[in-house]
Amino acid sequence: MFRSRMGGETPDKMRRRMQWLAFAFSLCMMVLFVQLWHLQVLQGDKFRALSENNRIAYRVVRSPRGLIYDHGGRLLADNRASFNLYLVKENSPDLNEAVRHLARMTDQPYDELREKVRRANPFRPFLIKADVDRKTMAFFEEHRPDFPGVFTQVAPLRNYRTEERGGHVLGYLGEVDGQQLQELTEFNYRQGDLLGKYGVERAFERYLRGETGFKQVEVDAYGRELRVVVPFVEKPGNNLHLTIDYALQAKAEELFRDFEGSIIILDPRDGAILALVSNPAIDPNQFAGGLRGKSWRRLTSDPLKPLENRALRGQYPPGSIFKIVMAFATLNEKVMRPDDKVYCNGSFPFGRRVFADWKQGGHGPIDLIQSLAQSCDVYYYTVGNKLGIERIAYYSHLFGLGEATGYDPGEKGGLVPSDAWKRKRFNERWYPGETISVSIGQGFNLITPMQAANMMAAVANGGTLWKPFVVREVTSPQGEVLYRHRPEAIHKIPIPKEIFDTVREGLREVVNGPRGTAKRAALAEVVVSGKTGTAQAVRLNLTGRKAKPEDLPRPYRDHGWFVAFAPYDEPRIAIAILGEHAGKAGSSFAPLARDLIAFYLGVPVKPPQAVAAAPRAGVPRPAAIVPIPEEANLLED
Repeated sequence: MFRSRMGGETPDKMRRRMQWLAFAFSLCMMVLFVQLWHLQVLQGDKFRALSENNRIAYRVVRSPRGLIYDHGGRLLADNRASFNLYLVKENSPDLNEAVRHLARMTDQPYDELREKVRRANPFRPFLIKADVDRKTMAFFEEHRPDFPGVFTQVAPLRNYRTEERGGHVLGYLGEVDGQQLQELTEFNYRQGDLLGKYGVERAFERYLRGETGFKQVEVDAYGRELRVVVPFVEKPGNNLHLTIDYALQAKAEELFRDFEGSIIILDPRDGAILALVSNPAIDPNQFAGGLRGKSWRRLTSDPLKPLENRALRGQYPPGSIFKIVMAFATLNEKVMRPDDKVYCNGSFPFGRRVFADWKQGGHGPIDLIQSLAQSCDVYYYTVGNKLGIERIAYYSHLFGLGEATGYDPGEKGGLVPSDAWKRKRFNERWYPGETISVSIGQGFNLITPMQAANMMAAVANGGTLWKPFVVREVTSPQGEVLYRHRPEAIHKIPIPKEIFDTVREGLREVVNGPRGTAKRAALAEVVVSGKTGTAQAVRLNLTGRKAKPEDLPRPYRDHGWFVAFAPYDEPRIAIAILGEHAGKAGSSFAPLARDLIAFYLGVPVKPPQAVAAAPRAGVPRPAAIVPIPEEANLLED
């Protein structure tokens, strides 16, 4: 009866079936347990974060950078509201497609952006682009459901109120790169942060930077912010107070707009930079959100190199402004007395060469003061030959030429040639004939406009070579003074006051004397002193030298210099102007310097009453003029 109810199965068969069923059940339970362990333990953090992200999200908060003022309290740089575009890549189901859209909409190379996104934290917002335009922002806001993980956020962005004016002083910002993130770990920089890359923005980054942090917000299914759960209190950067006089800076840039080159204006009393112009100029606003793509390539490939600060990194032969240093060396070494005269017939034979003066026919007998006033080359060929290259190099260094002034780490030095330098550079001794060219600021001589301005400031103040500076004070947002600059002297030039007085008198004659080469710099109410200079950019044969500058290709035209200080008795302003391939500086830059001095000192641009030129009585001339070979120098002031 029992066998019939069990379908004829024996108890043993029944038991084995039950055992198989128990085994299968246990196996299923084990699989479920393993899967549960995988989800709960191995993937627990991930899914916990995903779960939290459904309602809680992190938002980057970047505090505004400190403000920048000029010396009179005029605001030069502040911050404005902008829209930043972010991506949380873990929230994006099709990351490649999202990156492709973002690259196209923000004009970025896809491969470059894809690589950056790949390295980003999957749960933290990654900055795709700062300062997106309203059209892009509106597109992503309108299509937010189509771009999960993408959102926009308002953030402060640097705003330069000066546009291009002062761009090379203020500098600009750029996005911190991977290497900098590693180097600046202790300063808590984050991907997408902007930091100073140039100018005072870079030099005073640690003061200007506002703190970056995160706030927790509740968001809806589309990522829209509903409320702040954990706020982050903004901590703005500190404020800079510059020595720049913005009105003077703007005036200088306006007057110099047609030239490439530089203007440096210093206060000779302490080395404060009143204006710094480098043309072509840059508008730092274009870097505020991070400059990429075509705009960056256009700037870096521009043959006029607008990113180059010519005031600090442009190296040029000093030309005849070098005669200022030669005059000090001549008197201090007692090679000549101030009243000793050199006869200039327009040429200086040396060995088998003849070095020509810029003035055909020469200047006649000429003393030190008139050698400066008329910029006589033959006078300095003569004294240079007597001084020798080593003493010339010594006095060049005394006045800070050929060496960075210490204003900026990126500043270039220059070159003061000597026998030791030539042996090291060319494995060749120095030849006396090379000293002749160096004596008028040619040859291997190279200086920057900043060095020229600093030299003139030292001449103006009687011999103190200051370290130029541009930030006078740093204050906290609450007004507390955190840093105050103390003028720093590089050294005191060990030359007696009477020699300074004599050389300064020569420079006064350059502007105010009847035969001065810069009479157009003169002012009626202020005594201006200065020196013109023309520096040969490339060596030309005689045919080339006789050609009009406008008939030569631009790279072959001479550079023009003008340096000046005023007032003569109590100098308050020292200027150096360098115009690349600008030719004769006396006519181009002397009136420009006059206008700047008058503007800064608040006096009218009015020339002094004309003074009749003194007759040049009894100037003997040699019987014959030495013929000038093609390789001779023919520099004009």
